[in-house]
Amino acid sequence: MLPMLAALLLGSCRGDEGPMGPEGPMGPAGRDGMDAEGFKSFDHVFEVFQDDWEAITDTEEPYFKYSFKFEEMEKEVINNHGLITVYRVLNDGYFGVLPAIRLCNYKDDEGKDVNYTQVIDYEFAEGVINFYVTNSDFYMGDKPERMKFKALVHYY
Repeated sequence: MLPMLAALLLGSCRGDEGPMGPEGPMGPAGRDGMDAEGFKSFDHVFEVFQDDWEAITDTEEPYFKYSFKFEEMEKEVINNHGLITVYRVLNDGYFGVLPAIRLCNYKDDEGKDVNYTQVIDYEFAEGVINFYVTNSDFYMGDKPERMKFKALVHYY
């Protein structure tokens, strides 16, 4: 009985190959393109020079800020499930995703090294992107160094 059942199961799965099915949907287009589903993407590079950072001191925790007009950031991007990821472009060819936390130091009046943390962050709205640098211990001595950022935007 067992050999007959095995022959029936294994033998019943074989047959002639049927016709080829329909062609599938087209894959995504290249960078800065749009595929059949309407997915769009672009990137933009921003550079903030040291003298460009504005000190904001009228808050509980002071910080540095710089705003860019970002005309590509339209209501369409924000309202249609848009996603933005911002990286800091580092001098050695690496990228660091934001927000980022760094350990920094400076010399006080007595020449001693003082360590503090620095948080680099961003926010965006229609037509604008803001970059922020906030130092721990309310340190506002030196403006942040020159920084370059790359924003990757994806939306439908």
